[in-house]
Amino acid sequence: MFQDNHKKAENISFKIQQIISQYPLISVAYLRLHDAELLEELYGKNFINSLMDELNIILKKEIKKLQNNIESHIDYITPTKYEFVIFWGNISPIHNHTWDLDTTFSLKINLENNLKHKFLQTIGQKPRLKIACTSFLPIKENEWEKSFLQCLSRLRNQAKVKIKVKQLKLANEFHSILQKKQVNIIYQPIINFGSTDIFGWEALTRGPEGSFFHSPIALFDFAEEAGELFTLEKICRENSICKLGPLKNGQKLFLNIHPRTLADPEFTPGRTQKILQKHGLAPENIVFEITEKHSIKDFSLFYKTLNHYRNQGFQIAVDDAGAGYSGLWTIAELRPDYIKIDRELVHNIDRNPIKRALMETLVTFADKVGSKIIAEGIETRTELNALIDMGVHFGQGYYLARPKYPKPDTTANFTLFKVANGSKINKIKQATCLLPIGNLVDQANSVHKDTKIKVVHQTLDKDPSIASIVVCDNDKTPLGLIMAYHLTKKLASQFGVALYYKKTVSVIMDKEPVIVDEATPVEIVAQKATSRERFKAYDDIVVTKENKLLGVVSVQKLIDYMAQVQIEMARGSNPLTGLPGNRSIEQEMERRLAIGLPFSIIYADLDNFKVYNDTYGFKKGDEIITLLGHIMSWAVKRHGNSEDFLGHVGGDDFVLITTPDKAERISIAIVRCFKRLIKSRYSEQDQKRGRIKARGRDGKSAWFRLVSVSLAIVDCQNKSGKCSLQQICERAAEVKKKG
Repeated sequence: MFQDNHKKAENISFKIQQIISQYPLISVAYLRLHDAELLEELYGKNFINSLMDELNIILKKEIKKLQNNIESHIDYITPTKYEFVIFWGNISPIHNHTWDLDTTFSLKINLENNLKHKFLQTIGQKPRLKIACTSFLPIKENEWEKSFLQCLSRLRNQAKVKIKVKQLKLANEFHSILQKKQVNIIYQPIINFGSTDIFGWEALTRGPEGSFFHSPIALFDFAEEAGELFTLEKICRENSICKLGPLKNGQKLFLNIHPRTLADPEFTPGRTQKILQKHGLAPENIVFEITEKHSIKDFSLFYKTLNHYRNQGFQIAVDDAGAGYSGLWTIAELRPDYIKIDRELVHNIDRNPIKRALMETLVTFADKVGSKIIAEGIETRTELNALIDMGVHFGQGYYLARPKYPKPDTTANFTLFKVANGSKINKIKQATCLLPIGNLVDQANSVHKDTKIKVVHQTLDKDPSIASIVVCDNDKTPLGLIMAYHLTKKLASQFGVALYYKKTVSVIMDKEPVIVDEATPVEIVAQKATSRERFKAYDDIVVTKENKLLGVVSVQKLIDYMAQVQIEMARGSNPLTGLPGNRSIEQEMERRLAIGLPFSIIYADLDNFKVYNDTYGFKKGDEIITLLGHIMSWAVKRHGNSEDFLGHVGGDDFVLITTPDKAERISIAIVRCFKRLIKSRYSEQDQKRGRIKARGRDGKSAWFRLVSVSLAIVDCQNKSGKCSLQQICERAAEVKKKG
């Protein structure tokens, strides 16, 4: 019967006869992998066989979903390994061809999208399925086979011609969505791992609830088939801007753009800028995400177009990096401001050394080409911690916050990340003396926003010692910053003087400099300065007092101060946590003994810590130690006294000095908080088991419980002051050993 073995032919016959015996009319959908023979020739039989196996699995799932909408038996056959024939019976002899066509087209879109990742990984293109549909009515019972073969031949011929989307009932629904602009926008935050602030929002599109087009994949794929991609993107773009709401200073809106949209004559920066202006935004707030899942046919034209929009102030991100056409060289040529890493690389990156190596390479690459990495699809704390360790700049995902409309508040997970993740900002706060930035301020040179660039240039020429000029409004509120070397670079370019000389400084100034209040700790300012774009790395920091210009601080002055702080820390602080070290602990205990007032020492260390260190590595072990330091610091602030003292002896040993009436309450808080947070530092499997298998100190393999904290409290009530420091330490160790 078919080009297959006898057993398979019998099975196909049985399936078809099953439906023919029950229904007067049979609907048939046909799908075939486009250029299947060529793909097999280029990439080999193993590739094509695994592809068809995967397609087979996906089709079974899709047919199960389809069964809910069809009041009849549904099945499929594979006449050849490249094609599928799906068939179902119709109770009514009246054939609803439009419904069949819609069903077949929906199958095509769903199957193509499920195969997309495998295709892009291997050949850098999207998969394409040829489709057709029809029906047949066997004239006589013994002639069904002949009728079906004729039907199959007809389908194969129809599939050679591209389906006319206008024939679909779905086309009416789609065009109604466009006309009524029924496109819903939700926003997902992108988090700055350096400052733990929300850096920007990605606008994501959804079609009407309950519709086939609710899925953005179905919506945009149909738009591409129907030749309405530009129209749809225009609606999405405008809705994203209009519904966004206010942005905080420096925040960005990320808009997904098809590469070909940039070359669309109707896609003009002028129109977009008018909409932005209407809603209080500027091009500097917008990042165009160019997805790698679409190929670029004319790269030269695309590159020129990209530069055109960059010159307007827009920024560029490459989305789904590693999933499509690019390669590192193409990304380097595009010079994107941001490189968004596909979820496939982020998933389980904490447990996959190959993925870690790839990500670390991408971070290094991004730093060298002046880009920032944004990791997408973060779904677990361990993934988040791993990405931060590798130096990834930004991230987004369900673990941090789910996309919503209006813009979502940060989730409990993100709040926990900010407070207890051991992030750089928290380490800085606890490790240093938090000197206000106002103490380092130098006098600033300033001009009004309407000052001509010519005047500023002449001022800088006369006095080369001036490194920066702050641009202010009438009441001395800083609006922007002009660095002398940035201005020189602009004017030195071709036609630079002609383009800018007669314009006001507001055209050329940096509208998003680091502006901080005089009371902001130096360490926090340093964090903000180091998380800027590379080309701003040495720009001055603008300092205000009651929102008015106070002065500026150079990066060099900031570096000098921070270096001095590090020297001071090295003299008496633990380098890991920044907490006072042994020398300071001894001085504090001697001071309290000399006073003669009673005090309590809480001695803390970790149980099963060596097992954790051996299993997860020293870096993760350091994070556990830092976490304990944060928790103890929090417990003291929450339940202790302002004069209490916390020190880090070394390793996993800490000493906390408080009054006897506070010791027990602080200890309970430490134990409870540590027990709650420590689980997130393990893999999901270890969390569920509540233990890990590893070698103990005796070298034997065994099961060990999760890391816990043990506390020993020693009350020192010798008012004579004769109790020595050595006696206290020995007593603390003895109590700990008994515990």
